[in-house]
Amino acid sequence: MHTLLSKSLLLCAVALGLNATAPATAHADQLVSPSLIKSTERGVFLNGRYYVGGQHGIHEVKRTADSSPHCKIDTGSGFTVCLLVSTVYGADQCDYSGMTADNTYLYAACTVADKTAAIPLLAPPKRAALFRVKPAATSSTAAEVVSKPFATPVWYNGMTVLDNNTLLMTPSAPLGTKSAIVKLRITNTLTLDHTITEWLPGSPLYLLNNGVTVNNGHVYFVGGQNLWRIAVKSDGSAGLPILLYQTTINQTLDDLTVKGDWVVAAEIGIVNGLGLNSLTFVHKTGLGPTFKLWTGLTQLSGVVVDPGTFGTPGAFIATSYFQGGVYRYFY
Repeated sequence: MHTLLSKSLLLCAVALGLNATAPATAHADQLVSPSLIKSTERGVFLNGRYYVGGQHGIHEVKRTADSSPHCKIDTGSGFTVCLLVSTVYGADQCDYSGMTADNTYLYAACTVADKTAAIPLLAPPKRAALFRVKPAATSSTAAEVVSKPFATPVWYNGMTVLDNNTLLMTPSAPLGTKSAIVKLRITNTLTLDHTITEWLPGSPLYLLNNGVTVNNGHVYFVGGQNLWRIAVKSDGSAGLPILLYQTTINQTLDDLTVKGDWVVAAEIGIVNGLGLNSLTFVHKTGLGPTFKLWTGLTQLSGVVVDPGTFGTPGAFIATSYFQGGVYRYFY
């Protein structure tokens, strides 16, 4: 078990996190219309190519025109959207609720909601599986798709690569899951057999776990309204969680990325219009003021840094589960 920060240090960290500068409106481009891809959950870059997963499959988004039957061109931006993997999972339709990539594969959590539940996104899913996708080298298709059911269906929203054949994942539902972060170790690369063990125990401070990423020996992750930094020990286990930022009660955090010395989180109002939707910048140390780029009524659910694929290295490429589409933000 982990011992959390002392009360005095915790309050100090909260105070620093809430010391935010006034938000500025971000300059944004819509790269893909919500009419082409609805409910976009997460986007990732793999070898300079951009892929987005969500409620309607896993797609590649690219600047070049492609008239293939499985592709559509956005008439506004000229970008092309191509379907790599459909939502069909047996007799069900799944939501790609989490996604990440190593140097070869996309990894995604294919989750089938229990639509009989009062609030499906907060209830245990009906089924869930790990998908591994190898994109074709010369076309916007999947050269290989392998899947393996999770022994216990859980909504995994955050996913990141810890090391070779090892993922960290954040279970966001059912509410009050006992683990904040779990470690998935692939034991058979052909069949995708795996083990899942606890990496970070659950806590009331980690409700609605979401985005997670690894950067320079640290894990950064979202626990609802709190943003945390955790050192990865030499044996791969979790160090002490350090609170970097805490938002207000009418807000929550979703995904996050790292750019330079900053952790950039997608922050949204729990009720759209009654809270501030923004990209929130928090220094890796947790020291100093935060600052925000306002995204208007667009509630972002995924954010990554463009390596130059879409023409502007360092821009933020973002998705929105609530509004759909793909967006680019400049700072």
